[in-house]
Amino acid sequence: MLRTTLTIVLTLILLAPTARAQSVYRWVDDNGETHYGDSVPTEYKDYGYVRLGPDGTVRERVEPALSPEEIIEQRKRRTAQAREEAEQRRRATQDRMLLATYRSEEELRLERDSRLAGIRNEQSALKASLDLYENRYEKLASRAARDSREGKGISRGLQSEISDTRSRLRQLRADLEDARQRELTTRQRFDQRIERYRELTGGPSDD
Repeated sequence: MLRTTLTIVLTLILLAPTARAQSVYRWVDDNGETHYGDSVPTEYKDYGYVRLGPDGTVRERVEPALSPEEIIEQRKRRTAQAREEAEQRRRATQDRMLLATYRSEEELRLERDSRLAGIRNEQSALKASLDLYENRYEKLASRAARDSREGKGISRGLQSEISDTRSRLRQLRADLEDARQRELTTRQRFDQRIERYRELTGGPSDD
């Protein structure tokens, strides 16, 4: 009798995985994508699902517990929650990197000042080049005006020089504006880091 009972129990244990494998569930996630698996995730059961047999036929159909409007609203809430959780993870990662990178607020200030000094040096070089090309353009324009007054006409070489100088001036002005914007964003970014560093470390609030 004992042997017979053990045989039945062992048989049930061995057959259990097979019985479970006979059912495949089909459900839809928050993005409207269809999935298949041996169970339906808890968060998607309220949307309704289908249990399929080994031959692919529908063995059971569970209707949604929520109305279509409620499903849409729940999907929106979950999407918003997922974005918020991702943003929290991103901020937590940034905080860890901030504390790992800088040993003090002073280090942050020194790096900020160093980067700003580099950008200002770049601006000075651009301004110097801009002055040179503006002077060159004025001289070329004067030559062109003189030749035109004297009836010589403007040579192709001079026209080419004027065109190239004008293009260079446009590029230098764009580069200078870009450097000014980088100075602004760099200052803002480091000021935000310093403020966050204070919040994380309980540092001083005075500048």
